[in-house]
Amino acid sequence: MKKKVDLHNRFRLAREERGSALVEFAVTVPLVLSLLFGVLQGIFAMYAYHYTAYAAQQGARFAMVRGYTWSSNVASPCSTSAPPNFTMKYACTANSNDIQYYVQSLGAINPSNLTINTSSSYVWPGQNPDGTTTGCTTQSNSKGCLVRVTANYTFNFVPYLPFTGLTMSATSEKVVAQ
Repeated sequence: MKKKVDLHNRFRLAREERGSALVEFAVTVPLVLSLLFGVLQGIFAMYAYHYTAYAAQQGARFAMVRGYTWSSNVASPCSTSAPPNFTMKYACTANSNDIQYYVQSLGAINPSNLTINTSSSYVWPGQNPDGTTTGCTTQSNSKGCLVRVTANYTFNFVPYLPFTGLTMSATSEKVVAQ
């Protein structure tokens, strides 16, 4: 008879719901927090991509207004310094490093993860918008020639873990105005 009572008590305890809210909470909270973390990281990734496109546009604009004939009095390079001490002369012509430093000084999430293709033949391809090289053979950054800036940003989904990086890239082309 004693075995029957013990068995009956065990089934009764299994049917009771006291403490079940704590178990449900313990199971649900990590799932909700993981979902929240994932959504926030997705938002940060979209912001990083938007910023990468903005940086490419601003780098192309910087190069477009500082072409070969930007300063008719002084045709010297800008000789900018790297961020965070970015400085620039007013009357100067931009080179690839100046564009890199300017883009990094815009205030990215992590400026060291933001780079551009600094190959001069890539940035100034020596072509007009129609693909010809008329007027762009002697100085590839002359007025009317193309300037192309490709910005790359490495976004880390999990901070402090370098192997989770996602490289985002954006390209902007403009015609040198001066």
